[in-house]
Amino acid sequence: MKFKIKNDNYKNFDVFKDNVLTPRSYFIPFSSPEEMGKTDIRTERYSSSMVEVLSGEWDFAYYKKESELPSELDIDKTDFDKVSVPSVWQHTGYEKPYYLNSRYPFKPNPPEIPVDCPVGVYHRTFNIDDLNKNYIISFLGVAGGLDVFVNEKYVGYSEGSHNTAEFELDEFLVEGENHLVVVNHKWTNGTYLECQDMFRDNGIFRDVLLFKNNKNSVYDFEVKTKFNTDLTYDLTVLPSLKLVDECEFSATLFDGNELVSSKSVNVDSKQIDKIVFSSLDVKEWSAEEPNLYTLIVSLSKGGEIVELIRRPIGFKHIKIIGNVFTFNNKNIKLLGVNHHDTNPKTGYVMTVEDMEKDVKIFKEYNVNCVRTSHYPPDPIFLDLCDEYGVYVVDEADIESHGCEVELHKPGACSHNEAWQPRYWDRVYRMFQRDKNHAGITMWSLGNEAHGYLNQDYCYEQLKKLTDIPIHYEGVVRTRRWAYDVISMMYPWQKQVNKIANGSGLPKKFYTKPFYMCEYAHAMGVGAGGLEDYVQAILRGNNMMGGCIWEFADHAIYHENGPIKYTYGGDHGENKHDSNFCVDGLFFPDRTPHSGALQMKNCYRPVRIVKHNGDSFEFHNYKCFTKADYTVKWNYLVDGNVAQNGEFTLDIEPRSHQTVELDIEHAKGDEAIVFTYLDGDFEVASEQIVNFADDVKVYENTEKDAPVVETSEKRIYIYFNGGEFVFDTASGEVISYKKNGREYINAAPFGGTKGFGISVYRAPIDNDLNIKRIWKAFALDTEKLLVKKPKAVTDVFKTEGNRVVITSNYFVSTVKKKNVCNVAVTYEVYNDGAVKVSAECTKSKNLIFAPRFGLTLEMPKVYSNVEYYGMGDSVNAPDFCEHAMLGIYKTKVADMHEEYIKPQESSMRSGVRWAKLTDDDGNGLMFLSLNGRMTFSADHYTSQQCAKAQHIEELQECNTTFLHFDSYHLGVGSNACGPTPTKDYKKSKLTGEKITLLVTPQ
Repeated sequence: MKFKIKNDNYKNFDVFKDNVLTPRSYFIPFSSPEEMGKTDIRTERYSSSMVEVLSGEWDFAYYKKESELPSELDIDKTDFDKVSVPSVWQHTGYEKPYYLNSRYPFKPNPPEIPVDCPVGVYHRTFNIDDLNKNYIISFLGVAGGLDVFVNEKYVGYSEGSHNTAEFELDEFLVEGENHLVVVNHKWTNGTYLECQDMFRDNGIFRDVLLFKNNKNSVYDFEVKTKFNTDLTYDLTVLPSLKLVDECEFSATLFDGNELVSSKSVNVDSKQIDKIVFSSLDVKEWSAEEPNLYTLIVSLSKGGEIVELIRRPIGFKHIKIIGNVFTFNNKNIKLLGVNHHDTNPKTGYVMTVEDMEKDVKIFKEYNVNCVRTSHYPPDPIFLDLCDEYGVYVVDEADIESHGCEVELHKPGACSHNEAWQPRYWDRVYRMFQRDKNHAGITMWSLGNEAHGYLNQDYCYEQLKKLTDIPIHYEGVVRTRRWAYDVISMMYPWQKQVNKIANGSGLPKKFYTKPFYMCEYAHAMGVGAGGLEDYVQAILRGNNMMGGCIWEFADHAIYHENGPIKYTYGGDHGENKHDSNFCVDGLFFPDRTPHSGALQMKNCYRPVRIVKHNGDSFEFHNYKCFTKADYTVKWNYLVDGNVAQNGEFTLDIEPRSHQTVELDIEHAKGDEAIVFTYLDGDFEVASEQIVNFADDVKVYENTEKDAPVVETSEKRIYIYFNGGEFVFDTASGEVISYKKNGREYINAAPFGGTKGFGISVYRAPIDNDLNIKRIWKAFALDTEKLLVKKPKAVTDVFKTEGNRVVITSNYFVSTVKKKNVCNVAVTYEVYNDGAVKVSAECTKSKNLIFAPRFGLTLEMPKVYSNVEYYGMGDSVNAPDFCEHAMLGIYKTKVADMHEEYIKPQESSMRSGVRWAKLTDDDGNGLMFLSLNGRMTFSADHYTSQQCAKAQHIEELQECNTTFLHFDSYHLGVGSNACGPTPTKDYKKSKLTGEKITLLVTPQ
């Protein structure tokens, strides 16, 4: 059989679809109630006798160039491979993965594309038993364009990778075996609208469905709910039917198994009626109470069922009152995430199990909203959001970011009316497919396509079809400013607080509800400052909320490769954006980052206000449901649990409950940690901390001072059972030991023996922009140099029961001779305790200084860690809502979080003391005497961490490297969002001081 498969559709700007059926909602028809009753939303497409899922093994031929594609394809002579559909070329060996953020994979010149681009040809057969039926083939997702052929005949063409494309096949079919050929072009003119931040995959990546309808059938239907002043709802069912006979159209509404109402109308090809259910007393749908009703739509002829359709529906109403967004009359808050279709093994391909896993995670981590960045998902994903309870911002498959980034013509597509039909086609297809979903809370006209001309048209057309609000972030940078809501990306916390407070900015900021479609960039360690955003969201009535960027890391999994996960640039891309795709709250396998733990607590539904004494007011921030939780609490003194207990909360929506605790207070650091439990499930935790005054002075009870001996360049201090040796020439502590155990690494990897000074950290992902400043200073080459004294006797003296060594240093790099000056003092006592104090006396203007503190390299044998501070995962001063104050025990190797691209990730903030010991319990304890410190321990240096591009390249060294920082730069979210706020950053280190009491254990 021969197919003439070559045409110019993919590069003909006048054609973006051909013979594509009118878009319609997604549903699955059934032939009988029994058949329908055996399925649910997860399985129905795979179980109906009226739908054949054509997914599975297909023939496939890949052509590297369009010019190599034969104009006539003889399927009997073509040397096909076998591939599984759905799949993508980049995960089946035909092309290497290719990651870009905001650029095109070719030199852009819209609408022109490289015409000799790769193309794939898919072939399979299917059988038709009855030619008297109506056959529709439905492609749920194909990237990029597809020409469809059946039995040697051209059927049609479509582009719009994440939109459903349907074709009627009746006139092309024969009884028995039929041949289907799909020519899949890598790029089309429409590729200019698909410049999204993701791996750019190709192929048939979602299911292919063959609908087998009778000549009388339901082509589409729309469900509309109307809220009445008497708190009831009207339900209207608007069918679109394909009829050759007079039939009966019925709509039946169930609440579980209970019949609510049922109506029928007689219809024929000339008269299509609607069904209206008036004044229904129903339970409303919300993310907190996802009450779904089952609507059964049926078509019958002569009393015999022709087809049945089941759709879960929800009753809701959305209204914007002034600048307040209301959902079912409540000022809801969207505590959301952005979600891509991404699987490390299959790329765009997500199974039902994959999708359900993600939606379950939303609920487990207190996420109530998802933005489908940046395209409509598989409709089953939306079904799952309806069922579990997730507000959905459904986004059109439109982004032309590269026109701005590469062409510097942001309106090349959006302000060109010639592109308008393509824009509207994508918005219209999204709306028609997803219009009946309860969870749709806003429609999005796309992402980062700039301009507003074509978006204006889409907005005007869509408003004719829907009452659900419409947003598009790109207009906020134009004179248009906003559509139904003000939508912004990555605003600074200061700006958000002004918006929430209702003053301090121009009036336009307060005219409509405020929504952050992307905020709190969670790439790597972070996001910093998330709690500031959430507090503003909860405080301001005009604040809708926002969606964190983003849910999961994008990466390519290699089961047997030397690198487990690869990212941009690892696959030979001629241009790429490195690990910018590894930017999620969860690892590719959905293991949580610390950022996910932080989000879970920041998004918690209950928050505490502490009053005088031990009176605690618990506020339920949910709008529709009670906070019905068991609360377990621990009262800690200096990190140890002194009291504990539990009580129950039963708080009405948007109300509060006061609980009095009977706590026997003690001196020291006090903390009360509250854990909210729903059954056995931990909803969230929060804590109230009251730190005691910091210890300023260390009093040692030893009466006698250690014995001191000197040589030409060294000071030997002998205390009970050990010695402390200081080299005056290098300014290093070259030995510190007790009872024969040496605490100083004799061969340090960081270059300094004993205690050093560090101002550098291995850049975290959110240091993406500010690390350029560090590079200008070459901070990674930091070296501690001593200002040489005139004589050994100028360095030390005996004062009472201690020997005091004072030395002055400067931190130098290969580019800056003197980054800062540091005065260091050692006080050595007879029991082996050493008080180390380091103060920055002068500093260059180092914008976004990474850190200031002491370092120490111990032998690797000291690999056990115990610390009192915030734990038990990586945290930082502006990133610690997930970290509870306590005493934690771990291993040095387990201190750091293993991000795909290594970064500084073993920090623990608010640390009072830390111990490093060997397996026998011998080692050192470090007590901060002048404020809590940020502490970290690793088996490598920050410089080694910074050089590694993948976690597999970060090899443990024969050392235990410790940081004790009085100042540590916040993590912020500056890879795409704001830098750390002023409370968590410094430009000068002058006056910074860290004082440690070090005691042998």
